[in-house]
Amino acid sequence: MMIRFSLCLIIALAFAASASAESGNWRFAMGYAFLSQADEVKDSIKRLSRDSGDGGDIYSTSINISFQPYYQFANGWRAGAGVGPLMILMGDSRHFQAPVNVTLGYSFFKDCDFSAYCRAGLSYHTATGDYYADSDPGLYGAMGMEFFNTRSAHIGFEAAWDGAEIFLNPAPGRTNHKKIRTGELTLFLYADF
Repeated sequence: MMIRFSLCLIIALAFAASASAESGNWRFAMGYAFLSQADEVKDSIKRLSRDSGDGGDIYSTSINISFQPYYQFANGWRAGAGVGPLMILMGDSRHFQAPVNVTLGYSFFKDCDFSAYCRAGLSYHTATGDYYADSDPGLYGAMGMEFFNTRSAHIGFEAAWDGAEIFLNPAPGRTNHKKIRTGELTLFLYADF
């Protein structure tokens, strides 16, 4: 119910933003991202692998790069989508995870060198692996700051909360799935072109 309400709100805001926008431009943000619960996923899969009789050797080859393209409207609204950072675990067990999101936001003081913004939307973590069971979408919210905003390329920093969850199969002898909110806190340092 909450997700339907959020989706309707995002669509309504998108129509309001596009109705009053005269012109804008596409922006492409790419940079380093950190997921706060990535180690929790790795440790949980390592325990599940060990409990299943495997060696429990898990190696993280995560690619901490995120790509967040968005359209910046002339009136300050912004609409975009994103993917990343990718999480790849290999060894005695394997796991692959790629968070994706769709957001609508607003840029404050976008014609100044330093600009703050906020954005909100929905997130979903696509995943697969030996112990992966399911994923639930969640709400996504972020606040950030962009520097050198009046130039064609600028840099930025963002802190985001991601409510999407993944579920891992239960350990042998247990019935409850392990629920992890991988990107509960996501930090993103990026260049924007």
